[in-house]
Amino acid sequence: MDLPIPNPDPIPVPGEIGLILFLLYLTFFVHVVLMNTLLGGLILTFISEVVSRRSGSPECRHRHEHLAEQLSHILPFTVSLTITFGVAPLLFVQGIYGQFFYTSSVLMAWVWLAVVLLILIGYYSLYLYTRGFARFARRRYWFVGISMVMFLTVAFIYVNNLTLMQTPQKWLAIYTSTKGSGWHWNLDEATLWPRYLHFALSAVAVAGMLVLGLGFREQDAARAGFLRRWGGSWFLGATLLQVGVGWWFYYAIPTQLSAIFLNQEGLARTLFIGAHVLFTLGSLAIGLAAFGRAGSGVGWAGIGLVLGGIAGKIISRDQLRQAYLGQVGWNFDALNTDPQHDVIALFFISLVAGLALLAWVIAKYRREAATHS
Repeated sequence: MDLPIPNPDPIPVPGEIGLILFLLYLTFFVHVVLMNTLLGGLILTFISEVVSRRSGSPECRHRHEHLAEQLSHILPFTVSLTITFGVAPLLFVQGIYGQFFYTSSVLMAWVWLAVVLLILIGYYSLYLYTRGFARFARRRYWFVGISMVMFLTVAFIYVNNLTLMQTPQKWLAIYTSTKGSGWHWNLDEATLWPRYLHFALSAVAVAGMLVLGLGFREQDAARAGFLRRWGGSWFLGATLLQVGVGWWFYYAIPTQLSAIFLNQEGLARTLFIGAHVLFTLGSLAIGLAAFGRAGSGVGWAGIGLVLGGIAGKIISRDQLRQAYLGQVGWNFDALNTDPQHDVIALFFISLVAGLALLAWVIAKYRREAATHS
């Protein structure tokens, strides 16, 4: 197929493809969990701000203000972690899919570059919300609302780019119609909106698990019950909506590609079915912990099962991308590799050391917060 696809980068991939894919999945999993916590947390914080202003019940207002304040201390920290842990998977994507990712980024250049500005606005707005929680009590919801819109827009831009990179059949027509201006949005992509809604609902579900976890750790019985029910409701509600959006997404994928999930034997089908089994079991456990008599242990087990389902979805997502690119005759055999095991070892050492340092910082912060409270 004669398409304007650039040649792969002449610099060899510094590791076996299987190892690079493993590192991509590992780092992207951490990034996705943090990213969903951030975006979903912003949405639930904004909703709590609105409820606390419109509710006629003082008790309801107090509970939602308390939740918003708790989340306000978590979210700025989550922004920095999301950005930091987003660097590695982006580099791995560029390392093995660079000829596609760079081209799609050029086609929507100005839109893509706007991500930096949007993140800055969202980050500073969130800090104004956190630092001015008491000072700007009457209008602080504006700050968290602006931050929410900024990060929702960033997510939408990413979905545009990542769907465009896997459909090189459209590149020449896009470049011709836009005259290379770099102002393209991939809005004619059939999977764009279900993919984006799938991501947004996942963020709400993960944030619901965060609120549920806060409920497990809350000492006050009344607050703990509220946090469990509120977090469980948002998790289960978003997960149920995911069923409809997920099937919309599935049927928006070309039939010959969606067949890898249900109609063909292989890794993609196994992961697709396994992830849904984990989500189902995890949802049942979370429902029992939030609304039944099950203890926090069952709830934490449910959260673990859901995180396992997310990991499976991440691998399935890449399997689908490989199937898309296979339509234009591309596969990993086109890449040159020159394994540099010393560099890979250094990466693993840095990753483990960084995670250990992060764990120490969080533990130290919690001790200081407990002391001052």
